Amino acid sequence: MTNTKDPLGQDALIAEASRWFAALDAGSCPRDEFEAWRRSDPAHAVAYARIVANWESVSGVPVAQEAPVRASASRRQWLKAAAVGLPAAMLGSGFLAQRAYAWDNATTGVGQTRRVTLPDGSVAFLNTDTSLSWRFGDGERALRLDRGEVALDIRRGGEAVLHASEASLPLARGLFDARVIGERAQLTLVDGAAIRLPGVQAGLTLRPNQSVIVDGEGAARLEPRSAEQVASLMAWRAGEIVFLDTSVAEAAEDFNRHLTRKISIGNADLAREKIGGRFELARPDQFLKAVSLSLDARVLTTADGFELTR
Repeated sequence: MTNTKDPLGQDALIAEASRWFAALDAGSCPRDEFEAWRRSDPAHAVAYARIVANWESVSGVPVAQEAPVRASASRRQWLKAAAVGLPAAMLGSGFLAQRAYAWDNATTGVGQTRRVTLPDGSVAFLNTDTSLSWRFGDGERALRLDRGEVALDIRRGGEAVLHASEASLPLARGLFDARVIGERAQLTLVDGAAIRLPGVQAGLTLRPNQSVIVDGEGAARLEPRSAEQVASLMAWRAGEIVFLDTSVAEAAEDFNRHLTRKISIGNADLAREKIGGRFELARPDQFLKAVSLSLDARVLTTADGFELTR
């Protein structure tokens, strides 16, 4: 049956566009998915532009100039109203830039790495199974690490903010390694000047060869790193993985980030044993052989990978 109040289905289209707008604003949607939806129908592009134009008219602030990463309460309320069907007549008709307020995104699959040049000339190196988004504009350099690990070289760029898990961490010129581990965010300053972290915890300063770790509750702590530990942390950039007196369980877990065929430990005593060494990420057999020979373990082939046991 035709809806006589909305014969062209504009209310539904506006609701769909508003949901895309909310997802882009929150950074929860990959740009390629949004672009595929927008390009699939000219009406989609028009509806999205109207959502953006109407938000500008309501807020009085150009969308491209807004700095907060998370939507404000008023924005969420407006988007919720739009999502249930604001009449099209209430929406502005100005067609703004198609990518207004959108995030760019790069990802890697398991076992992949990727180099990405950011708009300000900085470089991001994505490790295995990683998703990094960024939004650079007037007065804003925002990055968001949704999962995985990234090395950030911002020596040629300006100050920026990295959002990882529940943490918002300032970045300056320098070389960093950032990683999301469950609900924890970890940022290591590999090279560069000390950075104050007032937004994380009063009096906290991150210095070279230190990591700041922020848990899911927002509690932060600093951990010192030796030069050897920092070098092992960055070994993946050379296609290697380095263990420094690491338990077999932790080493297998770290190696598994790079593997589609996983390594499991079938013996509790073996899991607690320590292992050290440098291995090629593409050669898990090197690690398996080292554990087998040095710790008197057996390697079993399973349906989804390998098992180390005794």
